[in-house]
Amino acid sequence: MNASRLGFHPQRVSDGSAVIGGAMWLAIVVGGPFRRLELLLLLAPLVLVPLLLGMIPAEGGREASSRWYWCAVLGQPIGALLVTASFALDHGVLAGMLIVPWGAVTLSMALWGLERLLPRGLEPLSELSIDAGLLYITVGSCWLLISRLGMNPLGFGDPIVFFTGIHFHYAGFVLPLLAGIAGRALSNGVWRRIYTFSVVTIVFGPGLIAAGITLSPLVEVVAVTALTVGVVAFALVTLLAIVPSRTNRFQQAALTVSSLAIAASMVFAFGYGLSEFLGRTLAGLQIGTMVAFHGHLNALGFALCGAVGWRVAVPASYSVCHAPFSSLTADGRVGADYLERNGIVGPLSPSGQMDDLAAYDRPDFDSGAVHPAIRTFYEHTAEYELRYKATWHPGFRTGARLAKRLTMRIEQLDLPVGANSQRTDSQIVDIDDSVDGRTGVRAWIRTDTETGNAVFVAAYATHKHDGETYMNIGLPLPWCNLSALLWMDTIETDVDSAGIRLSSRTRDEQGNEGLYLITPHLPVRLPMCEDFRVWPASVDAPQAPTTLRTDDTALVAQHEMWLFGQQFLTIQYAIEHVGSTNESPESKRRS
Repeated sequence: MNASRLGFHPQRVSDGSAVIGGAMWLAIVVGGPFRRLELLLLLAPLVLVPLLLGMIPAEGGREASSRWYWCAVLGQPIGALLVTASFALDHGVLAGMLIVPWGAVTLSMALWGLERLLPRGLEPLSELSIDAGLLYITVGSCWLLISRLGMNPLGFGDPIVFFTGIHFHYAGFVLPLLAGIAGRALSNGVWRRIYTFSVVTIVFGPGLIAAGITLSPLVEVVAVTALTVGVVAFALVTLLAIVPSRTNRFQQAALTVSSLAIAASMVFAFGYGLSEFLGRTLAGLQIGTMVAFHGHLNALGFALCGAVGWRVAVPASYSVCHAPFSSLTADGRVGADYLERNGIVGPLSPSGQMDDLAAYDRPDFDSGAVHPAIRTFYEHTAEYELRYKATWHPGFRTGARLAKRLTMRIEQLDLPVGANSQRTDSQIVDIDDSVDGRTGVRAWIRTDTETGNAVFVAAYATHKHDGETYMNIGLPLPWCNLSALLWMDTIETDVDSAGIRLSSRTRDEQGNEGLYLITPHLPVRLPMCEDFRVWPASVDAPQAPTTLRTDDTALVAQHEMWLFGQQFLTIQYAIEHVGSTNESPESKRRS
């Protein structure tokens, strides 16, 4: 569903719903039969949820066309209205059934959050915070449903069940979203580091508090303490770094009130949590006091003022990667005959991973500075033979041995586990662009010289993003593929010409680089990165490998990979020029 094509604009729809919901909420406050806590809860679905939903997508961004996003935006008014109707009834089946549509709305929000999170990964933290809020609110709707049904799971009374529902609508949803939106407006520096700490506690704090309520008072008080410190830190960052950077006076005033309110609110929450842990009341902090101070400060002071304040001028959103990915997949096996077996060989006869290294030129990268031997390798890859040695780092060797059984079977990414070096032949084959989905695609097929089995089958192409050309590699796997988007740079050597570096490491700017698992439904950014460096064999660079060099070695290379920041694999290469042919490995062996 693409409601924007029907003339709906997400921010206008959400703003309209928030205005109507605000009028309804005020009418209920004046003449409705609801208690104070119920009124504070109703403020979230009627006003805060639509107001915040409209601020998340980038202006004109693709994520605003997500079917899950539009299910949430268009379903929110109905769900909020039925939640309000539920509180006009006594606890029971009918009151609970009226909550179900709101549960469907929050489920759509959670699915949209996953749709945002998986292709982007855990960074930046501002967007992770927003995604956490979109996921947490589903927990709030579940507890709200349980409360309205009149159920008391785990022996909890209705107040605790209802408070948990409110907790996940405010601390679980509104707080992470406002923290995420604020983070978009914060530049790098010391305040950014404090913000990082605060967001980590905001993202994980609500879940830990809920676990503490269920499992242990000690866990609860530790979680409340951590969240209190984190939220107060966030309030300070907003007051001292973000508010002065905004130019609208109304926005400055609203964000100031919001920050002061949440700081004061968390002091009450900490005092109440400590009272519960010690088993005695401190400074008169009983449940009634919590409702009167903590609840109102959170809902009206922090949440409402913060949402209205940010709506005046919404910071630009992080751009999710929308690079063209290969659509190639395999059945149970890849193998050296993958292209022929699937009938996707193209009509051209390329000889290298790329036609011209100059395609990667940009203001800070000049292909003319690259050593001629490296350029020849990339433009005429089929003329080279590779000897390589893979080193699995401690902690990953057992996993590598287990993975070896699978990679041998599917003949893809079949790296050795032992200490011996191996040799591969190279073949470059054109691929039918209409099957792959990208343009200028060619496969680099590397086969073991002794066995003829495929070691590496990858489809190479390029794409541009913000004026920069990326190497775009797709490796077919059973029913999915592994895609690598790499930026290129030069590395200094002890001669006039430079070496080359290809990397998926994230840089400061919003680039496309990364490793992705491409599934039938959406790309999933993996918590992995890689660096590939190539030097002329004649240079003495500090990181250039030496163990495999011989008199015939033209180039040396080193490939390093990390998982969650931990290096798990290093591959060293010696690259030799063997002739100007592009024969298949089978033909080479026959000759």
